[in-house]
Amino acid sequence: MQKKLKDLWHKGQGNNVLRVLAKLNPVIRGWANYFRTVVAKETFHKLDSWIFHKTVRYTRHMHPTKSATWRYHRYWGRLNVDRLDNWVFGDKQTGALLLKFSWFPIERHALVKGRFSPDDPTLRDYWRERQTAKARDLTFSKQKLVKRQKGRCPECGESLFNEEELQVHHLLARSLGGKNAYDNLALVHLLCHQQIHAKTERAMRDCQQFNDRELTEKNTVAVRSKQNEKKEPCCS
Repeated sequence: MQKKLKDLWHKGQGNNVLRVLAKLNPVIRGWANYFRTVVAKETFHKLDSWIFHKTVRYTRHMHPTKSATWRYHRYWGRLNVDRLDNWVFGDKQTGALLLKFSWFPIERHALVKGRFSPDDPTLRDYWRERQTAKARDLTFSKQKLVKRQKGRCPECGESLFNEEELQVHHLLARSLGGKNAYDNLALVHLLCHQQIHAKTERAMRDCQQFNDRELTEKNTVAVRSKQNEKKEPCCS
């Protein structure tokens, strides 16, 4: 993993931070999700420490004449609002951040109990809990939506985890004033998403550009903008 990340860092030299994050985050997320079911906590922390030194070298290369304090204020901060961590690397203008391996909690794979069958109606709750556990493979922002929806698709009422692609849907269209905040978002099956837009005659592109992104980044920017609006007096 270090070799793969090192190659990505090398290719990213000279690129802006958003391009670097776009290359690194999918690799970090995929590898961490794959190995989170084994004894990987120590390895995760070692990788985070190694990546930190890579970020320092990246900022030195990008800004050789700037001080360490300047680089810290430019690239590090509490970008992940859910964690008390002031050393999260990213782009403060957009809120985009670099994932950390240690953010992925170790969870042992639970074997199916005895001869429990998915077709047994008395075990419906058991299988729903097992399906909901699949949310750990999603981005952190989508995991929040899963938790809020209790693992159910608000359109069809069935479990979100039926092997169908999941997409983010805006409850109130952006063209009608809908925001990118969590209370205006829902996680639905792809087919359900298409049906929603067909019934309301809304174009899929209204939501499509927000799928497969870290919604927490957008939400962070929205919160900061709202805070700034409250601080600044209206000039009209």
